[in-house]
Amino acid sequence: MTGTTNEAADAVAVRLFTTPEGRRDPYPLYHELRRLDPVHRSSLGMWLVTRYDDVSAVARDPRFGKDFGKQMQTTVGPSWQTHPAITNRVGSMLNIDGAAHARLRSRVIGAFKRRKIDALRQDIERYVDSLLDPYAEAGGGDLLEAVAFPLPVYVIGEMLGVPETDRAQFRQLVSDLVAIFEVGPSDEMMASADAAEGRIRSYFLDLIAEKRRSPDDKILSQLANDPSEDPMTDDEVCDMASLLFGAGFETTTNLLGNSVWGLLQQPEQVQKLRDEPALFQTLPDELLRYDGTAQAISRYTVDDVDLGGVTIPAGESVMALLGAGNHDPAQFERPDEIDVMRERFRPLSLGGGIHFCLGASLAKAEIEITVRGLFDRFEKIELAGAAPRFRDRLILRGLESLHLKCDVAKARARTPLPAIVEEAVSVTTPVSSELPEANASSARPLPGTGADDAAWRNALRARVESRPDSGLVRSGSDLLSMVVLLARAGLFARCTPAEIEELAATAYPLSFEPGERLTIEGAESLDCYVIAEGEADVSIGGEHVRKVGEHGVVGERGPLEGRPRSATVTALSDMITYAISRERLLALADRSPNARQGMLDYIRESYDD
Repeated sequence: MTGTTNEAADAVAVRLFTTPEGRRDPYPLYHELRRLDPVHRSSLGMWLVTRYDDVSAVARDPRFGKDFGKQMQTTVGPSWQTHPAITNRVGSMLNIDGAAHARLRSRVIGAFKRRKIDALRQDIERYVDSLLDPYAEAGGGDLLEAVAFPLPVYVIGEMLGVPETDRAQFRQLVSDLVAIFEVGPSDEMMASADAAEGRIRSYFLDLIAEKRRSPDDKILSQLANDPSEDPMTDDEVCDMASLLFGAGFETTTNLLGNSVWGLLQQPEQVQKLRDEPALFQTLPDELLRYDGTAQAISRYTVDDVDLGGVTIPAGESVMALLGAGNHDPAQFERPDEIDVMRERFRPLSLGGGIHFCLGASLAKAEIEITVRGLFDRFEKIELAGAAPRFRDRLILRGLESLHLKCDVAKARARTPLPAIVEEAVSVTTPVSSELPEANASSARPLPGTGADDAAWRNALRARVESRPDSGLVRSGSDLLSMVVLLARAGLFARCTPAEIEELAATAYPLSFEPGERLTIEGAESLDCYVIAEGEADVSIGGEHVRKVGEHGVVGERGPLEGRPRSATVTALSDMITYAISRERLLALADRSPNARQGMLDYIRESYDD
């Protein structure tokens, strides 16, 4: 059924977004809204989604796309087009989809890969110590001012190449700028956001020019001096610098404050951490779940989608409330409490799909090392003065300050820096070539349902190929950008642009989480996958054959050789792929002997046959 406005639920939604009390303490209202109408068509002009499964689907299903203009029209109003703080964000990586998004993300993903962040951990620990030394001498103070802001701004500033003396000014500037993501920001907030945007943009354009005069090995310099045939424009580099720098400290600063305040209210959980230091390794996921900075993501539907039994029509704005999903009692026992021993899970706070947080590994490392450092260093930590207040913001949640009193442990025994643990992996079902029926209009199932997800992918492919109006069929500049993206794959090295265009027309993004299977040996699948980001393991008969990564293709071998799927491919990391039609691939191979031979040569080289 298509949802209708539930008056009681709508009253809750209005309180959530339009009152200071609702914005500062949203969790009780999340519970009420979820109970009354979990997929709610609100009078605010958007659908509100509050269950864990549904929020995950909105993040991962390609039919929930990005339309920044529509989002701003809904949350800010028609005046959004007069504000440079908004109009300058239209082309930002954060706000676009498809090949254009993949092009920008590919330029910076290397700096944020897990192995790069692992190499920074000892430097982060040393810097945390340098911040805690004066904090200990003073007996405490405002944790946000002394630690939670200096740490992440130092780390991301070093990575980007922002001079140390310039960084402090950005704390207030970024806080002013991100007000554009709130629902119904005031005129005063928008004026401050525009002023902040002007200063930030001017700063980074000057810094880009300086990096060209005096290059270094930092991210911003590499972007500004890109020798490739398709370098980013100055505006694109400026947007990227603003996004990475602001996101690199704003979310982590707030998360550190929220997390420490939450832990101090549950001293028994702190004691468990002290008793079992290995728990610090998995603590960041629980803290992200408990009170993460990012409380919502916005999407719009490019096709009709059935979400939890409610049909959201194409062209609708949808806000998935991450904080509500993270506190869903159907997913988590005692959701409003921190449980440092909670079984491994995936918090929603880092988003999902192709927009999964670029800095996830970095944020987790900073949180783990800082919280561990605090409880190593101090025997007693308690609040100094009145309870802290949360800022009057909902979308990006954080404290105004957090003043603490701290007593240094009599005999400080540092917890050894632990061995790196692998990311939580999705639970998969046993390999099976029998796929149940799936509803093409249903939202993408959660990871862990294995074959059900494969059946859903088949149903979606069949729907897209049979319906040119599905919203996932590409044309114009979007199609040309997708041709460029697919052309980087070695499988298509001997295809003409016109041949690749046939595949690109119905290529759409599908993400996979660690442990999810892209293909199952012996199973039928209507898709092949071009990998834009991440790595996967290829196995045949249960034996590892090879790893495959960026620009690789999986799921092509069996169909091209005229047999069932020849391998099982399992994601080793978070992956972004572009699903292409098996039938279109085979039709192309039948029509073009040269293209077919090139594909078969690629397969033989890849598998050393």
